[in-house]
Amino acid sequence: MTARKTPKIGCIVSSFAFVAFAAIVYFEFLSHHDVELKLGYCKGGLLAVTLLVVGLVAADFTYRVTSDYYSFRSLWIHYLSLLLLRSMAYVAFKSLVRQSRKVAASQEKLLLKWLADNSSTHYGRDHSFSNISSVQQFKLLHPLTKYQHYEKYIDDIYNGQTNVMSPSQPYILAMTSGTSGTPKMLPTSKKGQTTFFFKGILPVFHILFTHMEGLRNLQKKLKFFYTPRFRSSPSGLPIGPNSSSPKNSQLELSFHSTPAAAFDILSEPEALYVYLLFGLKDRKLGYLEANFASLIYTAFVSMERNWKDLVSDIRNGSVNETLNIDSGIRNKLNAQLSADCQRADELQTEFERGFLGIARKIWPFMNFILCVDSGSFQVYGQLLRQGYCKGLQIYSPIYAATEGIIGINLWPFSEDRQYMLLPSAMFYEFIPISDSIQDQPETLLMHQVEKNEVYEMVISNSSGLYRYRFGDVIKVVDFQNELPLVEFMYRQGQLLNVRGEKTSEKLFYDSFHAAFQTVFPKRLLVDYCCAEQLPTSGDVSPRYLVYIELRGDMPSKEMMKEMEQKLDERLMESYIYKSFRSKGSIAPVSLSLLAPGTFSKLRLGAIGTNQASPNQFKVPRVVRKVDTLKFIQSNVI
Repeated sequence: MTARKTPKIGCIVSSFAFVAFAAIVYFEFLSHHDVELKLGYCKGGLLAVTLLVVGLVAADFTYRVTSDYYSFRSLWIHYLSLLLLRSMAYVAFKSLVRQSRKVAASQEKLLLKWLADNSSTHYGRDHSFSNISSVQQFKLLHPLTKYQHYEKYIDDIYNGQTNVMSPSQPYILAMTSGTSGTPKMLPTSKKGQTTFFFKGILPVFHILFTHMEGLRNLQKKLKFFYTPRFRSSPSGLPIGPNSSSPKNSQLELSFHSTPAAAFDILSEPEALYVYLLFGLKDRKLGYLEANFASLIYTAFVSMERNWKDLVSDIRNGSVNETLNIDSGIRNKLNAQLSADCQRADELQTEFERGFLGIARKIWPFMNFILCVDSGSFQVYGQLLRQGYCKGLQIYSPIYAATEGIIGINLWPFSEDRQYMLLPSAMFYEFIPISDSIQDQPETLLMHQVEKNEVYEMVISNSSGLYRYRFGDVIKVVDFQNELPLVEFMYRQGQLLNVRGEKTSEKLFYDSFHAAFQTVFPKRLLVDYCCAEQLPTSGDVSPRYLVYIELRGDMPSKEMMKEMEQKLDERLMESYIYKSFRSKGSIAPVSLSLLAPGTFSKLRLGAIGTNQASPNQFKVPRVVRKVDTLKFIQSNVI
C-alpha cells in the first residue's frame, strides 16, 4: 500500500493563479464604484479570499497522510513547520550551489575569518594567527597536527581557563567513540553546532523535499536515539558525545512517535522497548531515523525478540511491568497508551508470518529510512535491505564526525554513498595516501585534488582544530561543479596490516560480503570483526583472524572451511595481498564462529563503561584492544 500523494505542483500553481486572476478582476470592478460601496466590497472580498485560502490549505491537507496521534493544534504546527523548513532548506541549498562554483575563494575566506576571530586566543597567539593573511602562509606557519598537539590546551579548557582555543567557552567537551583507538575529548563551540545545522542539515532537507515526496505528509517519525550520560569538568563543562540526542533536539520531539517522557529513560534496552511500543502503535508512521544503520538494525532485532510482549502491551494499553522504569515515567507513558486490540491483532498476524520485509507490512505508509550506512555501517544497511526493511529506500544523508559535518549525499536513490564536501563547514586539505606515513607531508587543497585518487583528509574547523589529521581516508570519485565528491574508504586505525599490505576496511568488507553471499546465501549475518595474528616465531606466517556471528542453525565445518577459502580468494583479487599469499608471507584466513549474542554483549559492555553512548557506538572491524579481543575469543564456539 502506498500513501496518498500531495497535489502536483501544477495544481497548486493553477489554484493560486486563479486567485490572482480573480483578485485583478475584482479590484477592476471596484474601480467603477463609489467609496462606501468599495469599502463593503473590500470587506466581502477579503472574507472571500480568506475563505479561498483556507479552502486551498484544507484541500492540501486532504492529500497528505496524517498521523492519528496528532491533535488539531500539533497537526497545524507540523504543517507550518514543514513550510518554514522547506523555505530555509531551499535558501541553504542555493547558497551551497553558489559556493560550489568558487571553491578556492570560499575556502580561503572561511579560513581567514576563523584565524582573525581566534587571533587573540592563547592558541592563536602561540601560532601567530595575526601574521597569517593567506592559505599559503597558513600552510607554511602552522604544522599538520594530531590530537597530542592539542592536549595541553584542552586540559586548560577542562580546568576552567577561558579564551584558550576560541574567544567563547565551548558548549561541550565532545568525546569520540574510541573505535579505532583511545577516546578523545574535543572542544565543540556553539558556532560548530550552528554550522552543522545550517550548512549541512538544511541542504539535506532540501534534497529530501525534492526527492522524497512522503516527507510532505503530516506523519510522525520513529527516531532511535538516546539520552547520553554526561559528566562535568571541574569548571562545569559537560563532557560526552555531541551526536544527535533528545537533549539537543528539543524543538522536534513533538514530531516523534515516542512520548517525551520516554527520553528520560537512560537504560538503552528499556528505552528501546518503549520507542518500539509507541512506534508500533502508530500505523501511519512516516519514516525511521537514527544516526547510524546499526541502531535501526538493533531495533528490529529487539522487535523480533520481544514482539509478543509488545503486542500484549498494545492490546492491554499499559507498559510491560517487568521493565525497570521509574514509576513517575511509567505513569506518564501509561497515560498516553490506550488499549488497541485491532492494532494488536494486525501486528500479531504480520509477526507470525515472518520478519522478511516486516517494516513495510506493519507500517504501510512508511516512506523511507534515514541513517548513515556507509563505512563501517555498510554491513547493517545491507542487512536491513535484505531483511527487515526489504523494499524501503535507505538514505545515507551525511558524512560527519565528532569534529563536525564534512559532506552531504545529493543522491538518495543511489547505492553508491558519495558525499559532496561542504566548503563553508570545514577548511579541507588532502594528503596523497602514498605520503601519509610522513609526519609533515605536502597537502593539496579542494581545487587541487584529482578524480580517482585516494587521500588522507585533513581539516580545520570553527571549534579550534587546525590542519588536524583525524584519521579518515577518502577517495575522490567525481566533482559537483568545483566541489569534490568523496567516498569514505577507511579509518587509519582500521587497516589490516600484517606484512605492509594495508588491506582497507572497504576492501575487506567487499571481499567478505561477496564470499558470504556465495557460501551462506540463506543465512543471516549478525555481525563480524577481524584481528591480526602476528607470528610468535620465525617459522609461522601472520594471518587474518575473522569472527562472525550468525542467526539460525549452526553451519557445518565444511561450510566454514569453504567460507575461509572463498574469502581468501576474494582478498587475493588485491595484487598486494595475493603477492604475500603466493610467497607464503601471509597464511590463509582463519574463520571462527561466535556464540549467539556476542556482539550484543560487546555493545552493552562498551556502553556500560561510559566510553561511548548508544548513539555513537561502532563495532570495531579490526580489533586491537586486548580486552576486546579476549572477550571475542572467549565466545568462539
